[in-house]
Amino acid sequence: MPTLSPAKLCLTLIAGVSLAAPALGQSAEQFYKAQKTMTIIVGSAAGGSYDTYARVMGKFLSANLPGHPNFVTNNMPGGGGMRAANYLYNVAPKDGSTMMIMARAIPTAPLLYGAESQSQFEATKFTWIGSLVKEMGMGVVAKNSPATTLDEMKKAEITMGVSGLEGDPAMYSRLFNSLYGTKLKNIAGYQGQPETLNAVEKGEVHGLFLSGWSGSGRAYVKDKVAKGDWKIFVQMGLEKDPDYPEIPTVMDVIENPKDKEVLKFLFGRQILGQPFTAPPAIPADRAAMLRAAFKTSVDDPAMRAELERQRFALSPVYGEDALKIITELYATPTDVVAAAQKLVKIPQ
Repeated sequence: MPTLSPAKLCLTLIAGVSLAAPALGQSAEQFYKAQKTMTIIVGSAAGGSYDTYARVMGKFLSANLPGHPNFVTNNMPGGGGMRAANYLYNVAPKDGSTMMIMARAIPTAPLLYGAESQSQFEATKFTWIGSLVKEMGMGVVAKNSPATTLDEMKKAEITMGVSGLEGDPAMYSRLFNSLYGTKLKNIAGYQGQPETLNAVEKGEVHGLFLSGWSGSGRAYVKDKVAKGDWKIFVQMGLEKDPDYPEIPTVMDVIENPKDKEVLKFLFGRQILGQPFTAPPAIPADRAAMLRAAFKTSVDDPAMRAELERQRFALSPVYGEDALKIITELYATPTDVVAAAQKLVKIPQ
């Protein structure tokens, strides 16, 4: 390869900067009109509720962004969604072309697990776009499990399938072991909720905690419960699902007032549901356009009809509200956070 003279090298660099400048100076409308493909990262395997929400959202965002870019779903399982979140924050392009649907436990993992967390991000710096649903959780076991109630689980060890130890399902087991004296044992390594549900079906584990109660897992479990094959033993939220008024919530069974304050903090996060977020520091007008397209999509009756057809819920949280929730969570009094950290600590 010939060596450029200093003068030619300088001209080459100037030309490169000149070519790049228009791209850097594009308006949001110009950028999305020129953007042929966009990516939604899913931090779990295909087939679960996160995956379905991502694909539905991609379809409607495409219709509501200038140029109608094609959305590609990239499944990136690992660590209960931590791998994908770290990638989004540190590696993904910060131009507004990439976003993800994030596991609800991930944004507060640095807050709850501190130095033990595998997180490599500051949650308040993500670009929060919105969530299609507010969430609650459920504890479920097969009918032939050695125990099917929390009181029975104080005497018999119950195995619970989880994808990662920093996810909410694994944390729920530790919570009950600490506050209620149960013997729940997490079995980690499942790629996502579909694989964990299948593991319960095959008898590899006794049960699981669903940290979300809005998508395909909800429909699947409700059918199993209706047939008498599985049993819901606790509801993981501040309120009950009206379909199961006889099943206690975690707030019903934990009686200590100080513990209840911590639980209010832990379960207050559920309003985030399954949030869509983009990398930090994307151009402000592109962030605003993504949020506007999200709201337009959610307000489209066709989206509600599509989600209802698939038996998925729709109870949205918009981008500005999602950012406010995250900011308030990170402003939680230190004594409450410390108590929560002690409660959810991952055993070594």
